[in-house]
Amino acid sequence: MKRILNVILSAVCAVLSAVSCIEETIPIGSSVTQAQVSASKSALKSMINSIPATLYASGVAGYASSYGDHTDFGIPGVHLRMEHMLEDLATMSDNPYYNRFYAYDMNMAQGSEYTYCAYFWDYYYTLIRLANDVIASMKPIIDENGTDQEDVEFKHIIGQAYAYRAWFYLDLARLYEPKLNKYTDVRHIAGLTVPIVDEYTTIDDTKGNPRVPREEMYKFIFDDLARAEKYLDKSKTTFTAPTLMAVYGLYARAYIELGAAYKENKGVNPNPDILPLTQDEAYAKAAEYARKVIDESGKTPLTQAQWEDPSNGFNNGTSQNAWIWGITVSSEVLNNLLTYISHMSAEAAWGYGRYAQFGAASALYDQIPDADFRKHSWLDPERTDYYDYKFAGSEEDRDNFLNGAQPAKSYVALKFRPAQGECSDFNIGNAGDYCLMRIEEMYFIEMEAKANLQFAEGVKLLQDFMKEYRYSSYDRNPSTWEDFKTEYMLQKRIEFWGEGILMFDYKRLDVGINRAFAGSNHPSVFRLGATEGRSPQWNIVVTRVEFQSNTAITDETNNPDPSNKIPMAEE
Repeated sequence: MKRILNVILSAVCAVLSAVSCIEETIPIGSSVTQAQVSASKSALKSMINSIPATLYASGVAGYASSYGDHTDFGIPGVHLRMEHMLEDLATMSDNPYYNRFYAYDMNMAQGSEYTYCAYFWDYYYTLIRLANDVIASMKPIIDENGTDQEDVEFKHIIGQAYAYRAWFYLDLARLYEPKLNKYTDVRHIAGLTVPIVDEYTTIDDTKGNPRVPREEMYKFIFDDLARAEKYLDKSKTTFTAPTLMAVYGLYARAYIELGAAYKENKGVNPNPDILPLTQDEAYAKAAEYARKVIDESGKTPLTQAQWEDPSNGFNNGTSQNAWIWGITVSSEVLNNLLTYISHMSAEAAWGYGRYAQFGAASALYDQIPDADFRKHSWLDPERTDYYDYKFAGSEEDRDNFLNGAQPAKSYVALKFRPAQGECSDFNIGNAGDYCLMRIEEMYFIEMEAKANLQFAEGVKLLQDFMKEYRYSSYDRNPSTWEDFKTEYMLQKRIEFWGEGILMFDYKRLDVGINRAFAGSNHPSVFRLGATEGRSPQWNIVVTRVEFQSNTAITDETNNPDPSNKIPMAEE
């Protein structure tokens, strides 16, 4: 992990400065005085606050600065990579230059020697190092039982660090664990995730650090979540940091993955000695934690007015009551291009989105009834025949968007609005908050878990959610698991389009993609043929830089290169 440990970026430098400050005030191995503890608090705050800052910083993985890569802008860059591996995000422009993620659309250059897949590895392990630094620095202050220091603020800092680290490893595990598919043979590496690097790991340790089995990784994650749950101050509810509700949400995400993994393995947990858990227990835990968030968070699903808000739609964590966890974005650190708004909002005149014209695949859009207000997330081919669209900005901005030099195309996205509805000034419009978890996800996790335990109850949960929160005339009534899965995924695709969580659902549930449907509005260069179940590119490949310095990862223990395994559709 030479690349991980030697990566140089401003955020890490800031953290290292804070660490040295701590080391000056708190000598490792000695007793800790109150004066030393007090002196370290500001440094620890700086360290923990560097993590959310790094979640939306450009160049963290080293590609924006080294290679001019405009996909290197934090966790939104990760999420857009994942969205482009699916079927519903269409680039309406015929010029792929403005789609900086085209390699993922085309399933090309995904092998270990390319930077496209290396980004996941380099970025997440950089974040893990930041969390590890906080945890290591807290050791002289608070022990495993929390008896050395009862300061609530200190406890909250380390609780956040454990929550962050659990999240980072959960994402890595889901990205890298190879799932069976019809295109690459992964049977010999089934169940492997990624190496664990914690606060005790030395550089020498990293030279022979293997990918750990699924159960070992999830035990590590659950241990971190348990510590986070123990230390987090229940009174702190800000959406900009991991709270107790976010921890419960991470538990729900983790347990639903394990339930599905054991179900696919005919109910068998291959490592019960490491993690004693059955299929039904995993589903029950997923439902339990999802319900805890629903019942205890006080959060409520987005209303139609909030969803369609032209100034605050999906860009303001305080304008509604649905977000559990998110990132506040400051205009002081923004580039005009290296942002989520720049890529995803065609209403923003300065960004890639105006030219790439990202929107919904018409095959998805055509399945949404007019009664479902979520259909307003994209521009209808008939424009205003059935809905009076609420556009961002001034009348001039709207005319420019619809009729200007780069006129809006049918199905283009209107979901992610420029901040404050500002379409011209990127210093204002790019500063939109970014959602990491909202309450609706918990409803869906509960549905899936319950459908696997008590099928009728899962169906009812889906029906109840749709009728109460999306459109009252909803009348779907799936009678088999396959029917339920199809309907569940359809509603989740509509609900979470563009939010970076759907690839995990596709991968977990072995759902195929199709960019070559009849009348496809994907440009011909992006029309991958329909897959039979999982796409092989969802098993992310470990970067060559890593296994050249880590002897425990080889070509044989790496995920196979998925590039070009899915044939392009015939013209």
